[in-house]
Amino acid sequence: MHDISHTPQPIGVTNTKPAIHNRLGVSSDKEALALFLRRAARRSNETVRRYTRELVRFTAFIRKELWKGYDAITVADIETYVDFIQAPWPHWRAPGVDHNHPDKVYFPNPIKPGKSTDQIITVLSSFFSYLHITGYILGNPASGFDKTGEKFARGHAEPRYFFQDEWQAVLDTMSAYPERSKRQQREKARLHYIIAITYGAALRQSELAQHSCRDIRTDNQGDLTLHIHGKGRRLRTLPLNKAMLQSIIRYRQFHHVSDFSRDEFPLAPRLYPTTQESDNYRTITPRQIRKWFSQFMEFCAHRVEPDNKDLADRLRGKTFHSLRHTALSHLAKVMDIEDLSIFAGHESITTTQQYYTPEKHRLKQLTRDHGLINSVKQA
Repeated sequence: MHDISHTPQPIGVTNTKPAIHNRLGVSSDKEALALFLRRAARRSNETVRRYTRELVRFTAFIRKELWKGYDAITVADIETYVDFIQAPWPHWRAPGVDHNHPDKVYFPNPIKPGKSTDQIITVLSSFFSYLHITGYILGNPASGFDKTGEKFARGHAEPRYFFQDEWQAVLDTMSAYPERSKRQQREKARLHYIIAITYGAALRQSELAQHSCRDIRTDNQGDLTLHIHGKGRRLRTLPLNKAMLQSIIRYRQFHHVSDFSRDEFPLAPRLYPTTQESDNYRTITPRQIRKWFSQFMEFCAHRVEPDNKDLADRLRGKTFHSLRHTALSHLAKVMDIEDLSIFAGHESITTTQQYYTPEKHRLKQLTRDHGLINSVKQA
């Protein structure tokens, strides 16, 4: 769990807050921010990490450049901040802005307009809504802010799963992964282990990083299940089929660990997951998972590029989350939408509908003869 006491405090967060109808029980922006992040920490480590990063950066900016606290922020200030993050001023892209943390770089890179900016606005809106509802401030300056990311009609968004040729390239690369050195053998074993579990249970990267073999249990029928705390700490119980169990046993054997045990052996292990003390294991973070998978996608792309540059380019655009989308898209062919929604842990069944929409090439086939001239002939 994220330790709020170790969160770097942004520049100058020391103001004393006069009470409006303050039910937070705090007297400064620093305390209000810490309380909100403590609340976010109850959702997931990934959530609190993202909220901490964005809110600390925002607070540093409004203190340093606007000389304002949370209660004085306006819609115009949010507009200014959005323009700023898309083109940060040079001194913010280098260390030295914060005297308390001289090595910290608050804005190393610009934020792209569209979805990336919209995600930051969502964090700010959630934070200010919390401060408003609890009476710490009046109003939410980020509420109703126009988001710029494209919105797609159902069935028209770019698919995030692996198409058949892409998925086959992934499987082929896993099989052909080099194993000449001990390190390569370790990496190949980990590659099969992580992808087998992620695909088998359609896990998010945060879920993979936060769970271990201790979360595998036996249900009332004597079958093994994987207990996952997902978004919003919602619990779902997933069946652990034979293929997944064999992948776990095989990887544990590779590292000379017992075939199976309810222990802390991670679902997202480091290259060297075990320590000299057999009961201590080492895992990787969601950010490290993303970086690791990006490197694997680059390896896949490099392997196919001489024969198929288009396929290589598409592989480079895939993220770790594409594994979850691929698993759910494959399961959609054999599962009813209600069952798939439960398996995926979706709060709304409308989220699950995206896996049941026709692909673009199928739409082309279905509309191939649709046109005014053909309509007249048919009449």
